[in-house]
This record gives sequence, C-alpha cells and structure tokens, in this order.
Amino acid sequence: MEALYYYSAIFDALDAMLPKYDTRRAKVEQFYFAEEIKNIVSCEGPNRVERHERLDQWRRRMSRGGFQAAPVKLVAQAKQWLAELKVCEGYTIVEEKGSLVLGWKSKPIVAASCWKC
Repeated sequence: MEALYYYSAIFDALDAMLPKYDTRRAKVEQFYFAEEIKNIVSCEGPNRVERHERLDQWRRRMSRGGFQAAPVKLVAQAKQWLAELKVCEGYTIVEEKGSLVLGWKSKPIVAASCWKC
C-alpha cells in the first residue's frame, strides 16, 4: 500500500508538470521508475530491493541501530527555495518529527533527516 500511495503522488506531480505523451516524461518514467515498480510488483524475499516505508518506520529502525535524531535546520530555507523556483503549484515542504518532508499536495514523497551515533 505504501508503494501505491508513493507512486500515486509521483505520477500526480508528473501529470501537473509534463503532458502524458511528452518524451521527457517518458524518459523520467523509464529511467527513474520502471525498474523500481517492476521490482516492487514482481519480486519478494531477497530479490525485492525496493521498499517504500513510512517515516516512522525509518525512525524506529535508526533508533534501534543506535542512532539519535539530530535537528534539521534548513526547513525555512527549503520552503523559501521551493517558493522561489515556482516550478509547479502543489509541492509542499513540511517539518515532521524533526525531518524535512517534500510532498505533493500533502502526500509525502521523500524525507530527509539528520542522525548522529
């Protein structure tokens, strides 16, 4: 289900930025997402290398590994940068539990966090 939510946001963002039959979009889909999606849909066990998990799951994994969360100090700068780019309405940047989360219309796409050991 996490992969479905993730790719739903990705393709919604692509729809807003590039027409469906644009060759640039085809290249993005082929080179960045095709193998990932194929791996998620068709592989299990050790053959499956792509996993889309919630931020909370990663936080627990890092904590169990002995790491401690460190504050992300670039949230305001990231929001300003996104506003200045004016790429497309719909992208969001929020701070969530100490992580910087880039999303599409409130659906998280990728998170960045800092950790220390």
